[in-house]
Amino acid sequence: MLKIKRSIIKVYNRLYPIIFYIVNSFSKVNIPLTKNNYKILRLKNKYKGESCFIIGNGPSLKPEDLERLKGEITFASNKIYKIFNKTTWRPTFFMVVDPIVLEENVKDINLVEAKTKFTLKAYKNSFNADIYFNNNLYKNKRGTFSTNIMESLYSSGTVSFHLLQIAHYMGFSEVFLIGHDYNFKGAISKTKDLSFLKKEDNSQIYFSEDYIRKDEKKAGQAPEEMYDGMEKAKIVYENSGRNIYNATRVTYLDVFEQKNFDELCGD
Repeated sequence: MLKIKRSIIKVYNRLYPIIFYIVNSFSKVNIPLTKNNYKILRLKNKYKGESCFIIGNGPSLKPEDLERLKGEITFASNKIYKIFNKTTWRPTFFMVVDPIVLEENVKDINLVEAKTKFTLKAYKNSFNADIYFNNNLYKNKRGTFSTNIMESLYSSGTVSFHLLQIAHYMGFSEVFLIGHDYNFKGAISKTKDLSFLKKEDNSQIYFSEDYIRKDEKKAGQAPEEMYDGMEKAKIVYENSGRNIYNATRVTYLDVFEQKNFDELCGD
């Protein structure tokens, strides 16, 4: 029996690269050969012409603002569940891509309430998501903005970059960012003096003081990659006649045109 299992494993290991190549060759032209890829295809232009909100976890994020987003299509990420005890709002879409965040909080993340959950194929055995994506499939394209997420998503320092790629594929014409304070150490701006953010003791950078446990390993920040990714996202959206706006209440991210959250929500 053991010999049979070993033989099956050997055959699988030999065939897997071929199967992977075939599946991804068809993914390049948005033809799904797997159940997972069929789920991705069903997202293509599903919300064409509509608006959505991508929620960051900065300190300006308020539970009462999330309450006002009920009925809106929202994307959230990482430890957004830390605010669930203060709001009945729940995200439409939820995603985690950082291995440290997932590793340190896997039990809580698997309990997050959302209509659809996303992650990367690399984490398929730890996060019970609805849809899994290839990430940085072609290493030399890292930082690229993908317009075909069936083939691959690409990283650029923040999960919001992944979400912007997904929202673009879904067809949203307007994306509003909230909770994207960008007030962490080393944050980049081309129009604002952020030298004060280079100090070791910055102000709180998340909406909750207990966002990171004392015994928790911290995920790293990649300010240059983040900024570069936001600039690339802006170009891709504008080239397709769409827009990304920053409706964060207090923000140092200067890439996008700013909007007033209260005016957007009719207040």
